[in-house]
Amino acid sequence: MKYALTVDFGSTFAKIVVVDLAERRIVLSDTVPSSVGTDATIGMRQCFDLAKEAIGPAEFAKARKLASSSAAGGLRMAVSGLTGSLSTPASRSAALGAGAKIIANYSGALSEDMVRELEESSAEIILLCGGYERGNTSMVLANADMLARSAIRVPVIYAGNSSLCKEVRAMMRIHRKQCFVMENIIPEPGVQNIAPTQEVIRNLFLDTITDMKGFQAVKKAFDNPLVPTPVAVLAAGDLLNRGTSTTPGFGPLLLVDVGGATTDVYSFNENTCFEGARPVGLEEPFGKRTVEGDLGMRESSGGVIPEYDVGRIAGELSIHEDRLRQSIRTRMTAVNYLPDSETETKIDDTIASLTVSAATRRHAGRVIPSYSKKCQNIQIGKNCCDITTIIGTGGILVHTRSPAKILRAAEKNGRDNGLLLPCRVEAYLDAEYVLFSAGLLRQMDEDVALDIMKHSLTRCER
Repeated sequence: MKYALTVDFGSTFAKIVVVDLAERRIVLSDTVPSSVGTDATIGMRQCFDLAKEAIGPAEFAKARKLASSSAAGGLRMAVSGLTGSLSTPASRSAALGAGAKIIANYSGALSEDMVRELEESSAEIILLCGGYERGNTSMVLANADMLARSAIRVPVIYAGNSSLCKEVRAMMRIHRKQCFVMENIIPEPGVQNIAPTQEVIRNLFLDTITDMKGFQAVKKAFDNPLVPTPVAVLAAGDLLNRGTSTTPGFGPLLLVDVGGATTDVYSFNENTCFEGARPVGLEEPFGKRTVEGDLGMRESSGGVIPEYDVGRIAGELSIHEDRLRQSIRTRMTAVNYLPDSETETKIDDTIASLTVSAATRRHAGRVIPSYSKKCQNIQIGKNCCDITTIIGTGGILVHTRSPAKILRAAEKNGRDNGLLLPCRVEAYLDAEYVLFSAGLLRQMDEDVALDIMKHSLTRCER
């Protein structure tokens, strides 16, 4: 087997990357319009035709074929925990790490209004958790009862206090709800156990996506179960950080994927304590993913520039405030809009810089005074200060003339009091969309996957 063929089925494009395994190089990187809304096999066949042209029909037939998908925006989930500082963040971490998109999250007792929101939402899975082992039972049981009696008709994953597993399962069965009972996400204070829950989320993702038109045929055409695109990117970033037994990695790094509707941020580094600060809350994962649904280049561009900043930013762009507001409205309604003037290009770059800045600041942890005799400061969230590399992907970063400037918006500045951000980063660009491909290839050959990333990622001049 000389070649590996990797395809990512997205909502806007299907991406194909073909890798020569022996020479460890990319021989084809291309995109075709997505067809997941009509028939996924159309885009698949177009990708396969491109591959046959690049390597020939005989090699295509022998090639290893792997696929990922973020079609329909990814698996939509709602999460419910007991506390906003522990079980709810843990459930978010489990969902995001499994490649899901969180459309609703709740803490504490579920109300009738909350349940009604869930009934009317587009959530495809609900994750219910809360209560340490030998901890809270009453509120967890009440929340389970609310969900069981509701009109919700999507799978419920219960990953809370294990003493309630039988009761929760019985409640859901009586009301004909599909229920998966998993190990407690937070068995004890400060400890996360999210891997079992993530596994069932990924399996449900596969069940959901293969219900889409054409995906049964797509499933048969590939040698792996389709995985969520973010899971593939997490695998790629982890490998790029750690390296292999024969090749060193990049070390601590950030990945930023700026899309039209959402912006994903991934960090890969150990969460160290900042200058003696005492960490509080949940243990931070080595590979962490956050998703900002109100930050993006098109549908979500209205959330990037607050109204009180419109005047300042318009002044920096040397345009009238009304021009800037109209440009944003155009982007929000015409999601396929492309800048048609130098001014509009500058507006795009400004939105991208502000998006990277806001998304990375939400991702990073912070240090705040504790007012305690035992310690002066406490650390909440992940310490990203030791990160030295940032990698950008997404259409705006691939096509802009100033990707380094946009990505350096993640660097700490004088206004970031207490934020645990890097002071200086070297910027790289994933212009060939190799990250998903490397994540898929990692299961075959880590050295090949790492090599194609190192050779394909483009360093941006400062």
